[in-house]
Amino acid sequence: MRSEPGVIRKGVRALSPALMPCMATWAARRMSSYDELVQEPMSAALIGAGQPLLNNPNVTAIGLRSTAHRQIHMRTDKGAFTDKRVRQAMALVVNRSDLVTGLLKGKGDIGNDSPFAPVFPFTDTSVAQRAVDVTKAKQLMSDAGKSSGFSTTLYTWNSYEIPDLAALVKSAAQQINIKVDLQVLDPDTYYSKYWLDSELGITDYGHRGVPNVFLTAPLTSNGTWNAAHFANSAYDDLVKQYVSASDVPAQKKLAGQIETLLLDQTPIIFPYFYYHMSATKSTVSGVEPTAMGHINMKAAGLKS
Repeated sequence: MRSEPGVIRKGVRALSPALMPCMATWAARRMSSYDELVQEPMSAALIGAGQPLLNNPNVTAIGLRSTAHRQIHMRTDKGAFTDKRVRQAMALVVNRSDLVTGLLKGKGDIGNDSPFAPVFPFTDTSVAQRAVDVTKAKQLMSDAGKSSGFSTTLYTWNSYEIPDLAALVKSAAQQINIKVDLQVLDPDTYYSKYWLDSELGITDYGHRGVPNVFLTAPLTSNGTWNAAHFANSAYDDLVKQYVSASDVPAQKKLAGQIETLLLDQTPIIFPYFYYHMSATKSTVSGVEPTAMGHINMKAAGLKS
């Protein structure tokens, strides 16, 4: 990319058209001519290679609230998590505030164990937020006959902040005597062998503009990505009604019912929804990213 000589508007020198390179890694992209002006860290970009951008005086970080998230599924049809009280207990020992502060440096929204991210206009934010309650979690384990705990294996894959999240889930579970063995794998192994056939696992989901995919694929009885093997006819019916609802007030009313049902059943823990982070050199203006990873550079230019 280079400036077009003589093309200046409101103190900004326009950039010439350019083709952005497609590269396998963020580190490789940093070495490209594209990154002379724009840097686009992927996913939870505050983790690892993207983190130094926040404190770099030569870089302007752009954070967008998104619906991208991690799902911690617990298999509901067999194994240690068949009793919803055990799943609720597990959810109650996960400190979401600490995860957002520690893992995401505050660049995320706390999840409430449903796909309805706070940024969605359809989300019913009047539904009470699940908070850490170790005492209640221990009581639930006792009520389920599991006060002495059990052992399980958490499967996930090695990228972004996910291994750190897995380690923190393991630590949290110890508070209710659940002993978690971590298996952090390469993505091909995780997704081909363990994603849909593990008792406990962590999976990443990218941003969507509406929650329909999140509501159906991982959670409906016949969902193609239903790692929790969750089957609930009342849930399926509510989702059908939600998808067919024609206006936001109707969707929001149904969303509240879905959120409440999922808090009760807890097939999946939604710990947080992380911001989509992008960055430009401080000499650049007019770059407009989206949480889908698209970048509008029509108005991009160099500050004069």
